[in-house]
Amino acid sequence: MKKVLISLSQPPVPVVMDADDPMDVLIQCPYCGTLTTVGNTRMISGFVGCDHCYFVPGGLLETTLFVREHEYENYREGRFYKDGFFTNKRKAEIRNDSKD
Repeated sequence: MKKVLISLSQPPVPVVMDADDPMDVLIQCPYCGTLTTVGNTRMISGFVGCDHCYFVPGGLLETTLFVREHEYENYREGRFYKDGFFTNKRKAEIRNDSKD
């Protein structure tokens, strides 16, 4: 199976459907599992997400910034990223609910 390298700190991602333009190669988002193209991925601190999981509340951007500030060891080791989008989204919802 063909793979594409989208981050130096993460393993290569399998190609779902190849394309002539490298940015149009279809992959499964390594963070949330949604089908996306390489060109529609977003990265923060070497962690890769897509439009579906990056900018939403509890998404990769918000989670990475929170973990970097409050759980640095978890951030440094990337454990939160391995937990995945849906687990981290639930954790963010719990954190936000406790603020109310």
